[in-house]
Amino acid sequence: MLLQKLLAIALISTEWIIWILLLLSVISVAVIFERFFVLRLKRGDLERLKQRIFTVIRKTNNAGIENILRQDNSSAAKILLETIQNTRRMGLDFEDSLTIAISEEKLQLESRISILGTLGNNAPFIGLFGTVLGIINAFHSLAQNTKGGPTIIMTGISEALIATALGLFIAIPAVGAYNYFVRRIKRIIVSAENFTRMLAPVCMGAKESIERAENR
Repeated sequence: MLLQKLLAIALISTEWIIWILLLLSVISVAVIFERFFVLRLKRGDLERLKQRIFTVIRKTNNAGIENILRQDNSSAAKILLETIQNTRRMGLDFEDSLTIAISEEKLQLESRISILGTLGNNAPFIGLFGTVLGIINAFHSLAQNTKGGPTIIMTGISEALIATALGLFIAIPAVGAYNYFVRRIKRIIVSAENFTRMLAPVCMGAKESIERAENR
């Protein structure tokens, strides 16, 4: 009785799995493009930003520094701004302020990246599930029409394998993009941390260190 119910479920058309995989492929492509442009924006032009900061410092305009950092979309600008504000206004230790700013920015950069990892790990299994259901359908059709012979089996299996192929088609670029974004985020965070360590003392009043910072 139980096996008959399971068989009835398995004999449901596998077309719905194909539609799920197509939807997942659209999601994967959308996430890849969105993260690519976001991370490109977050990388920023750190040399240009540094020169703008030095220009403002020479004018002894501390408020201008924060305005420049707010207008810049890079991760380095955001981390530096939050580090300065936490240190000045909340009285936190510099290292604590930097750690908090980095962790918050890293969460923003890694947003939606997990979607690609999940798709890369699970899309092949969804495709394989569709293939298994398709094979069950093929053999059941043969049992119902023994005169069809191998043609029914071959046709059913070839259609079922489309699900596996589509699952792999989704998973391979998703895994590649995930690994690429993880490495890129790491580079952005390291550059932003070094940038903050170099410029935070300058921005917080140590104007005599400008020349040393410019020479780094």
